[in-house]
Formats: sequence, C-alpha cells, structure tokens
Amino acid sequence: MAPNELTDVFLHKMPTSLLLTVRQYDRTYVSVLAKECNCTYPHAVKTLWGMEKLGLLASEKVGRVKYVQLTDRGKLVADALYDLVTNLGANDAQNKNDLDHINQKINNVIRKVATIEKELETMKTIDSDEATRFNRRLGPYYRELNAIQLILSSQPNSPLNAKVATMARTLDSVKHEIKKKERA
Repeated sequence: MAPNELTDVFLHKMPTSLLLTVRQYDRTYVSVLAKECNCTYPHAVKTLWGMEKLGLLASEKVGRVKYVQLTDRGKLVADALYDLVTNLGANDAQNKNDLDHINQKINNVIRKVATIEKELETMKTIDSDEATRFNRRLGPYYRELNAIQLILSSQPNSPLNAKVATMARTLDSVKHEIKKKERA
C-alpha cells in the first residue's frame, strides 16, 4: 500500500488537513484554513466546530472574523497526528513548510500587492471610502506575511527571510501611499 493510501485508511483527509494547518498557523481565520485545505468554508466550519466540541480548538469571533487556535489538548493531538502522518510517509503537512512552497506563497503575495500598487499609482487622490477599500485589500496579505514569518521563525538562516522583509517593506510602502493620497 502506498503511503497516501495508508493515511486514507487511518485518517480522514479534511479533518487531518485542517488540524495540521491550524498547528502550522497557531491562530488563524477559518477562511484561511478553508483556502489552505482546499475545502469550502461551510465544510471547514462544520469540521472545526466538531473539533471544538472535542476540546481540540478554541474559537473567538472578532467582528465578522472567526479565529481558531489549538487548545493545550489540541496541540498534543496535532503533534501526535503530525508524527503519525510523518511515520506513514504521507508528509503533506511538512510540504507546507517546504521552502519551495513558502517561496511560492511569497511570490504570490508580492505579485498581488504589486497589482494593488500599480492601481494606486494611476490615481492622484482617493477619498476615504477608496482608502478603506485599498486597506481592506491589503489585509489578507498582512495576515499571510505574519503566517510566513511564523513558519520562518524556526529557520533564522533561511534565504527567504530577506524576501519576507522586502515584502513587509512593500506592504508598508503601499499602506503609506494610500494614506498620502487620501483626501482629508
């Protein structure tokens, strides 16, 4: 039996993927988890709710956003699950921390922020509603930056740290430009 088939025999793919992704991010949005695990938001919510009932997760709603994070018990289970998945040879969780995967995420954020930056360059001034829209569009990229920094914190000598620092400066520069162009 192939390693991925073994994992499928012992584990359900989506709950495993969601729990290991929460483990990776520490505290994150449900929508980020759904996107990372390639499932629908309602499916992620239902699965995570079940994990919360088991005491593996704690959730917190801030405005319209629902955060989830592992409880102490959830950390133990997630670590054991990670070890099991690794021992079965289906280490998809480790691929999320793979430098190529992280580099791809960084490049994706840089490309999307550059698109926002170019759009902003074409405007001389913007009103407060437009400034709010631009800032909201930047929000997910700040969250992605924080998640990447968290992953790379265990790899201080990684060549990607310089790229992440550049990405942070670019995001701050665009945010500053929005503020500068906003009409009072």
